[in-house]
Amino acid sequence: MYQGSITSSEQHRPVGSESPPAGRSPLGTLAFLALIIAPFFAFTYPVATVALLTGTVALAVLSRSVLRTLRRRSGRVRTLTLPGLGTVEYRITTT
Repeated sequence: MYQGSITSSEQHRPVGSESPPAGRSPLGTLAFLALIIAPFFAFTYPVATVALLTGTVALAVLSRSVLRTLRRRSGRVRTLTLPGLGTVEYRITTT
């Protein structure tokens, strides 16, 4: 049987002094679950997966095109003639 003495560091260490594990955010948990479920969804519904990816790429290309057009026309004064009503002047500004 061991009959050693207790050292001073063991004597003064409070019980349960270890820090609790860091809390997980709900968003991180949902992202993790989505990464787990995504391959199963892709294999189960391949046509829907291709359509979703195609739509995402198309939306990204369209948004870049719209932003590029707005930047190019930014600051110019444009006119729009409405027959019988008059002329409207407008300017597109970006922030």
